[in-house]
Amino acid sequence: MDHLFNRFDGAYPNRWRAAFANEQAVANWRESWSEAFDEEGLTPQSISDGLKACRKMFDWPPSLTEFLKACKPPINIDAAIYEAIDQMRARQHGKDKWSNPAIYWAAAKVGEFDMLSQSFSSIKPRFEAALKAVQAGEILPVPARVPALASPGAAESTREYGAKRLQELGATSAFRRSPGGANIGWAIGIIEEDKRTGRVPLSKLNIARQAIFNSTGKEAV
Repeated sequence: MDHLFNRFDGAYPNRWRAAFANEQAVANWRESWSEAFDEEGLTPQSISDGLKACRKMFDWPPSLTEFLKACKPPINIDAAIYEAIDQMRARQHGKDKWSNPAIYWAAAKVGEFDMLSQSFSSIKPRFEAALKAVQAGEILPVPARVPALASPGAAESTREYGAKRLQELGATSAFRRSPGGANIGWAIGIIEEDKRTGRVPLSKLNIARQAIFNSTGKEAV
């Protein structure tokens, strides 16, 4: 916080420091701003980005609310949807790169199958609502995609990995419902069928994986 104070003092000479009558005022600023940073989940990078944005946005030192907005600029919905569609396709091959993890989590809420199969106009209101919900909470990093099940003839070790992952998802004959109560037995059945035969179409497998992810919050193999 001392570094941030000094950066503002340098960016707004005389104007920034003049707002603090004494050391107690500086201590109050430090406490209230650091508390807000924790609550908003700001990272050192987002704070640095906020400082750069302030130089373009404000002639006078920003308030706390203004600075928080500078650290988290609004996301263009249309651009985010196009990015989500492109990166969801790339993610199928493990090559996705997201400009903001919130876009990934919003796309995950809508669902990979719907993101890639439905029209832009039908996706937009759902994606916008999902993004708002994501931004209201803690935004986690984009997780690595779990490798797909091996094709026929692949190494047995990959199949063993698939069996282990199914166990982690609670995919046993005695437990085929997610914690929320949603029935995902049909989806687990599809994945188990591919595990046995290796002949389930990829499109069908992706639907099953998405259903398990939506119900459990974990990606199926």
